[in-house]
Amino acid sequence: MRSRQSSLKLSDYSAKAMLGNRNSFALLLHRITRRIRQSLELEEILASTVAEVRSFLGTDRVKIYRFHGDCSGEVVAEAIRDQRLPSLLHHNFPAGDIPREARELFLSVRQRSIVNVSTQQIGISPFKPGSMMDIRFRKVDPCHVEYLTAMGVKSSLVVPILAEERLWGLLVSHHATPRQLGERELHLVQLVADQLEIAIAQSNLLSQTRLRAHQEQTINQIATLLHAAPQIPLQTVLEQTVIALQANGGRLYLHSHFSDHRSGQFPPQLFTTGPQPQIPASWLQDLDTPPNRNSTNPPSLLIPPTPSSSFGEAHEPPSSSFGEAHEPPSPSPHLEQHPHWQTWLEMEEPAPVSSNLWAIADLYRAVMPSDLAIAFLTVQIRGLLIVRLYYQQQFLGYLSLFRGEIDFERIWAGRIDRNDPRQLRPRRSFETWRELKQGQSHPWSTADQELVRALADHFAMAIHQHLLYQQVCTLNSTLEQDIQQRKQAEQKISALNAELEQRVLQRTAELQQANSELSRQIADRERALTKLQQTQATLVRLGHQLELILNSVAEGIYGLDTQGIITFANPAAAKLLGYEVEHLIGQWMHQFFHHAKPDGTPYLAAESPIYLTMHNGTTHHCSEDRFQRADGTSFPVEYVSSPIREADQIVGAVVLFKDITARQQVEQMKDEFVSIVSHELRTPLTSIRSTLGLLASGWLNSYPEKSQRMLEIAFSNTNRLVRLISDILDIERIKFGKMPMQKQTCNAADLMLQSIDAMRAMAEKAGIQLSVAPISVTLWADPDRIIQTFTNLLNNAIKFSPSGSVVSLTAELHQAEPDYVLFRIKDQGVGIPADQLEAIFDRFQQVDASNSRSQGGTGLGLTICRGIVQQHQGQIWVESKLGEGSTFCFTLPLVTPDHHDSTL
Repeated sequence: MRSRQSSLKLSDYSAKAMLGNRNSFALLLHRITRRIRQSLELEEILASTVAEVRSFLGTDRVKIYRFHGDCSGEVVAEAIRDQRLPSLLHHNFPAGDIPREARELFLSVRQRSIVNVSTQQIGISPFKPGSMMDIRFRKVDPCHVEYLTAMGVKSSLVVPILAEERLWGLLVSHHATPRQLGERELHLVQLVADQLEIAIAQSNLLSQTRLRAHQEQTINQIATLLHAAPQIPLQTVLEQTVIALQANGGRLYLHSHFSDHRSGQFPPQLFTTGPQPQIPASWLQDLDTPPNRNSTNPPSLLIPPTPSSSFGEAHEPPSSSFGEAHEPPSPSPHLEQHPHWQTWLEMEEPAPVSSNLWAIADLYRAVMPSDLAIAFLTVQIRGLLIVRLYYQQQFLGYLSLFRGEIDFERIWAGRIDRNDPRQLRPRRSFETWRELKQGQSHPWSTADQELVRALADHFAMAIHQHLLYQQVCTLNSTLEQDIQQRKQAEQKISALNAELEQRVLQRTAELQQANSELSRQIADRERALTKLQQTQATLVRLGHQLELILNSVAEGIYGLDTQGIITFANPAAAKLLGYEVEHLIGQWMHQFFHHAKPDGTPYLAAESPIYLTMHNGTTHHCSEDRFQRADGTSFPVEYVSSPIREADQIVGAVVLFKDITARQQVEQMKDEFVSIVSHELRTPLTSIRSTLGLLASGWLNSYPEKSQRMLEIAFSNTNRLVRLISDILDIERIKFGKMPMQKQTCNAADLMLQSIDAMRAMAEKAGIQLSVAPISVTLWADPDRIIQTFTNLLNNAIKFSPSGSVVSLTAELHQAEPDYVLFRIKDQGVGIPADQLEAIFDRFQQVDASNSRSQGGTGLGLTICRGIVQQHQGQIWVESKLGEGSTFCFTLPLVTPDHHDSTL
């Protein structure tokens, strides 16, 4: 009874503890969330967050570690209890302290880790939203243990912080003594990290908003100065721009501009502030042409002789409405006026924000002339930001900003010496080390480039508007003089008008008469023009139709002039000869085609039928002459050459030709076929005729034994004729795809055994032993045609094998194609030469024709076998070596579910 009461009290106590933990957990999240909502400064949010988390976890130190672009990092927030661990706030750590593999796991699966140095265990827990927390423990790496021990840490907890799908930093908890951390603490820290990600996103948005507001304020201030009328204080605006961009100096170069024919041109002007480069001496040597009116140099390279100008450029007294130029008078041209300046900018890669802006962070790494780089570096200029000023596609000048070298200090947690081999081991000291880097470049940020681009637009607009204002003033000053001159001109015009009216009356009569004649001529010409346009339209239509006809015909057509030069050719002619149409035009036909007689003997130019056509006007139709292709091979052609006549004169010839190679091959095949078939028919028919003649004469009645033998020979020859005719008919059916195939499911073993039984008598007669190794698989095939294939191949193997040898028929599943069965018919005959392994399957092709005829072969069996196998979607081939026999192989498909569906 007491134990039950104790257990009930313990359960109540546990429940209250869990409830208290949940309440404190909720309060912590509430405080952190409220801090994020109340404060807009990320630094304050991070500081309060680490303090709250450290207080809740009760650990010695909680810090937030932020990654830099080079994968190194810095402790940006930290909370420590009673100085139990040394402070690492604002200390930097090299990228190697957190391996690349660990950073990738932090980003890809948001992996959290819990390390207990005393137990040498590390718990790994990838973050999976919506699933139960899973912590897997394994032995921690020794280098990790050494690293934490050197920091005085016995247990740690690390949760990654992501921002905009990249690894922003880590939320880390350290304890100086061993401590067991579990799922509850990990879950809490993960929720805090999620809230921090929201705060970071808000901070980034706030920073962007503030930057945009600052840029807009700067633009408004400078734009207000630029658009002040009538004078523009460009010197002041330039200085304000340099301050806004945190630059050391700058210069504004205004290009020379033409006003009108009276005032000439506005000379170039230069405004400067801060250190300025001098034009290289080598560039001055290139400008050896003295400035004068007859110089051929462009105006931007000359010092204008105008004594005064509204622009007030650096070479003249400061009397410009733009304000005083900062550059003192100098006889040398400005840096921006030299052609090398433009050449260098064309070679330099522009900034991504604009094709007219160049941001050079470090002159030591810039692709620029060495003398120009030295000119900048001499006056302590390390970085350049140059923008070309344009307004409505009008070039106005250049705005250039300079930055010098800067020094910066960085605090490291321990001195890093990558040349020390001891650095390959985990570091044992995290003592504060201040690194000072001097003479570093100050890069131009994207925000700087965007700001300069916006300011450049205002510069260009204000300068362009001021140029227009100066032109208006110039026009107003000369307007009165123009009016006086026009009054004097009007008086002269009045006197001339009276005289002109008299002349007009005279000319009017003359013109009326001429106009009548001209109207008649125009009407005649309009009628002639209409007929000409109709004729031209007809010619264009006929030309298009002729072009379509030439491009459509399959025969080659080309035209020649009287010298034998090709003037036109259709695509078919170019294709037959292996050239492009453009390559044929302008070539001498006789030498280009190597026109030859049927036996290959080249024609003399004067003997060529085509030459005779051009000179005699006769049409020639020739066959079996030879032309040569582009690859050097010749081919037989049949062509017709006809003269082209114009006004009873022969102006050339047109040749129509076609390749008759295929026709000659067909004729040769016909001749060979007729020769072979006539031989195969004549031999048995002669024997049958002789036998029948002897029977008809009654001579064989006296010799019954010879009579019987001759009848057997006649019967065998009759069967040979029947087989020859059947094979020829099968070949023709296969050729035209009309050979009937009654495909069905059948057993391969049954077909193999039936074929062996059919050929056993022939094998025993020849003294050949038949061997069969059947395989019981189901085929989708025509059983009669497959048995015909087996018997044809077995018949050949028996006929060409010596007595006492073995002919085998085997089958197995094809290794390369499991859905097919591989059959082999192997003999021990004389073999087949390697050069006839493919040709043996053609019509009437036999290795030894004389031996084949003695065996009763027609030379068509293998061709029929190939056609049957191919109609079953199989393949057939032969493997053979002379003196070692031959193996005929073919494949057939197994039955598939589709075949069952087709049978249903």
